[in-house]
Amino acid sequence: MEFFDRLGARTGPARLGLCVGLDPVPARLPGWARQHPDPTLAFLRWVIETTAEFAAAYKPNLAFYLALGVSGLESLRAVRAAIPPEIPVILDGKFGDIGWTAEAYAQFAFDVLRADAVTLSPFLGPEALRPFLSREGRGIFLLIRTSNPGAEAVQELQVGGEPFYQALARQVQGWPGSERIGFVVGATASGALAALRRMAPDRWFLIPGVGPQGGDPETVRILAGPPALIAASREILEASDPGAAARFLIERLQGMSSPSVVPRTLARWLYETGCIRFGEFVLKSGQRSPIYLDLRRLVAFPQLLERVAGMYAALLERLTFDRLAAIPYAALPIGTAVALRIGRPLLYPRKEAKTYGTAQRIEGDFHPGETVVILDDVLTTGASKREVIQTLEEAGLRVTDIVVLVDREQGGRQELEAAGYRVHAVATLTALLDALVIEGKIPSAEGDRIRKALGLRPAPSASG
Repeated sequence: MEFFDRLGARTGPARLGLCVGLDPVPARLPGWARQHPDPTLAFLRWVIETTAEFAAAYKPNLAFYLALGVSGLESLRAVRAAIPPEIPVILDGKFGDIGWTAEAYAQFAFDVLRADAVTLSPFLGPEALRPFLSREGRGIFLLIRTSNPGAEAVQELQVGGEPFYQALARQVQGWPGSERIGFVVGATASGALAALRRMAPDRWFLIPGVGPQGGDPETVRILAGPPALIAASREILEASDPGAAARFLIERLQGMSSPSVVPRTLARWLYETGCIRFGEFVLKSGQRSPIYLDLRRLVAFPQLLERVAGMYAALLERLTFDRLAAIPYAALPIGTAVALRIGRPLLYPRKEAKTYGTAQRIEGDFHPGETVVILDDVLTTGASKREVIQTLEEAGLRVTDIVVLVDREQGGRQELEAAGYRVHAVATLTALLDALVIEGKIPSAEGDRIRKALGLRPAPSASG
């Protein structure tokens, strides 16, 4: 079976999968692994055992094994042998040479290590690919737009009126054996993801840069879509439970074809961090509620705040705007995190009139006539949003969209949409309650009680 057919079989109809990076760093190995004769092998065997259920492929990076010396190559062979035969292996060597040298690299990758695919540099042209493409059933991923911060210095150079990476992708699609070539496209290069997917709708992407480098599966969901592998290394290897980390990532990937996954994972995070509370509360609107969303607590959990920012960013990718406007106070840290993630300017209207200094009503740089998207944490009624909209519009700014994390479904959406504004929510309160019941965080009877108290739709019946 051809390599990309194997990937398709492994990922199923969604054609979206998790590629687990196997990149050992001795200083970061857990203490128990260092007690073994081969700490690298002991640790990575454990990672493979705990993540095999979720991995569509594994990707050992050759550099980390070379750094270990001769013993590192022996560890690499043993790691390869520990990977179940049904799971494809991509050797990340970024090879690229000509003639006998390229053939030697191919022999090492495919004959010695028995890899199923490799990563290659395209700089030497199609000739350097021939030894790899001549191997039946094997595949390659070609570096097209990488995730490192300095990539744009070369890969964004203009060639014939378009960035170099786009010109390269056009060339590659006409090379011999192109059907066995996938593209490496960094998760941090959001514009490139979208542009390359338009150019190559059916080509497999290998997408590194998720996690510590700043890439986010929710953004990939909007911009790239299938067929794709999202590569994650440190986010899994440095987790206390690699299997749970892999499960978390694959759920987010499955969210690309199953929107219910985002509320389910979001509900679990919010519940476990105390951002969702149960009791008797009086909301800002004056309404009484048996559930309270305390999203000011997000500042105490930076990793969760980053993930929430990714969810906002995924919704914002669909919108056209000049600036973000965050509503004080809960949305200020959220707005800052989102602005940093997507690289768009942020402003905010003050809650209280400023009586000193510049006496500005709106903090931040802006120009009349610009379009702003309002960010807030929760939507209950539309009153607070209307106050902010009025302040922004009086300053000459244009408001068309409001983005929130949770819509409590208490009439706010209808009020704002009746006034001509579009509302976008990552999740509804109903979806969060459904998810908390499914996750076993609250009894189904408690979910039913809260729905009834708030006038939300009933839970689905057991018969569906």
